[in-house]
Amino acid sequence: MKVSKSGLSVKPNTKIEEIYEFLPYIHMCLIMTVEPGLGGQKLIPETLEKVRALKEYIDKNKLDIDIEVDGGIKTENIELAKKAGANIFVVGTAIVNSDNMEETIEGLRN
Repeated sequence: MKVSKSGLSVKPNTKIEEIYEFLPYIHMCLIMTVEPGLGGQKLIPETLEKVRALKEYIDKNKLDIDIEVDGGIKTENIELAKKAGANIFVVGTAIVNSDNMEETIEGLRN
């Protein structure tokens, strides 16, 4: 039997504390690091603070939740997102607009 998993997405202006009550019921939280809807935006640096706060809360409360980030992720900032606590990364424009997609993907993985 396949088990369904649930997730929650948070826009840049949503305070992370607003979702804490839902965390025991989800498996993944997507932190939007740009305003949804338009590719190619720059990562909003303050959203990484939201990732840090979420990761701290998850660890403190011994929850098993993946933290995904989406928006403006590229080789130059993926490590910052990882250090903040993200473990799933959505990368679009940085790959599609690169001169060498394979090399860019490899750089993101490293």
